[in-house]
Amino acid sequence: MTTPGDFTSQAGSYGRARPGYPAGLVDRLVSYAGLVEGDPVADLGAGTGLFTQLLAARHFSVTAVEPNEAMRSQAPPMAGVVWLASTFEATGLPASSQRWAVAAQAFHWADPSRALPEIRRILQPQGCFTVLWNNRQNERSDILTWTREAIRRHVPDFEDSYREKVDWPRILTQTADFCGGVCHEAEHVVAMPRERYLDLWRSHNRLSTTAGPARLQAFIADLESYLLAGNLQAVKVPYLTKAWTVRRS
Repeated sequence: MTTPGDFTSQAGSYGRARPGYPAGLVDRLVSYAGLVEGDPVADLGAGTGLFTQLLAARHFSVTAVEPNEAMRSQAPPMAGVVWLASTFEATGLPASSQRWAVAAQAFHWADPSRALPEIRRILQPQGCFTVLWNNRQNERSDILTWTREAIRRHVPDFEDSYREKVDWPRILTQTADFCGGVCHEAEHVVAMPRERYLDLWRSHNRLSTTAGPARLQAFIADLESYLLAGNLQAVKVPYLTKAWTVRRS
């Protein structure tokens, strides 16, 4: 049985299916944080290294923090990256050691009351902390609309808008460890072969936890039948990536 926040059984599908992030948005975030090559950056809740790769490609000195061994094992080799098996709440990093900290598709699993003081501790003065998510734009895709309706049929107790309902600027400044709050966003479309699109849903921890094995399998089978019946070899998934950045108080 899948448990909330434990991606051990989903690490393979996560590594195969999850989308990356728009390069232009990453560059805007880097510019806002005032980074230069070689700066120390912490990728918190790094998962399989999707955002870590973008940081490494920009030649930062990256520490990827990820507690789950199965997720870490899915990450490709990356020069200039050190991995730590630690958490948002206890990173294991030295005080004032990081120029920027980022959490991509992950901070909703953190306990902000404990994580925010820890992140402030590891940041240098005036250092920034950024959280970001890829949000599917269901209304822009007939396939996403059908998929959402199928989830409602199979798992009616699943709530899919949990992140969008959160006031992230309030959450990120609630402990007074951070101030300000700037939002950056960008749209992008990811073309996925049919099996990758199925893996995208297999990798969904909250859906798997809510559904349980039987209902999840029934949903995936229904989705696969729909794609096969329409001879859909690939699916274009539109995303709106939203990022919120706060500065160390």
